[in-house]
Amino acid sequence: MLWRFSAVRLKYRAIGYGCLVSYGVFFGGTILANMVAAGASPDPAGLQLVRQSAGFKAALFVAGLLGTVAGAYLAARLAPRAELANALAVGIVVAILALFNPALFTGEPDLLGIISVVLTIPAALAAGRLRVSRAHRSSTAG
Repeated sequence: MLWRFSAVRLKYRAIGYGCLVSYGVFFGGTILANMVAAGASPDPAGLQLVRQSAGFKAALFVAGLLGTVAGAYLAARLAPRAELANALAVGIVVAILALFNPALFTGEPDLLGIISVVLTIPAALAAGRLRVSRAHRSSTAG
């Protein structure tokens, strides 16, 4: 299939809202994970150990991917004629912004962080495909 860029209808408002939802879900998940970590260890030294644990990093990983899926799905829903293109655009923007995270490149390489950046675009495409399939099902059923 040839891609014609003139035929792609990117809706910048949909992409912007999708990115806002993506980061909102991620930061909400980060706040929740920090609250749970603070409840698990009230002293600062213990809190730092909890934040370096695999469970804490896995929670941030899941929050990041869920945020990407939610934002890309919203962008696809707001752009009914170009669902996949707008979902992909959200994934690209979120992946580029994630590369500016200094925690990704300081100290030891954060393998889970790198994997989450790599999986951002496929997660956004999966959300776009989910929206396309739901839209197709609802149009054929009704």
